[in-house]
Amino acid sequence: MMFAQWPNWVSRSPSVRRALIRLWRAFLRVQRATLANAVLVVREGDGRVLAIPSPSGRLRLPDIQLDAWIPIPTQVEGLLIQLTRERSTPALVAVDGTPGKEGVTFLYAATIDSSPAKSSHENWLDADAAARSLGSRDKRLIQISEAMRNNQSRISRQEER
Repeated sequence: MMFAQWPNWVSRSPSVRRALIRLWRAFLRVQRATLANAVLVVREGDGRVLAIPSPSGRLRLPDIQLDAWIPIPTQVEGLLIQLTRERSTPALVAVDGTPGKEGVTFLYAATIDSSPAKSSHENWLDADAAARSLGSRDKRLIQISEAMRNNQSRISRQEER
């Protein structure tokens, strides 16, 4: 264990031990946060999904590398405003992955009422086109988002009864 390897003077002083543990926890928190990203599934009212081109030219879902010191919802809202110029609150749908080399992906979803003015870097795809055009990772994330959306609508219908 890590604490068993510490010198005696560390374990004798509670204040030094507390300070080292806080420092270690902060280091781990920064390390975890730097290996995280967020993917945003933006849907129009008619169900079309927003996709943007990657540097290689393939279409992908909008994503962002997360900054450890800024709250995740704030970063995702900023991405949504940047893409659509429309204010909407994205909802956390799922957390995909585990801390490690690949990192964790926070999956957010947002629905906007109407498509903003089209720009050259945006593509609105219907569900079938998204399944053909996007990579396997993005397809899986859309399926997760869709499953959670269907589950929420089913729950809300049951509550109305």
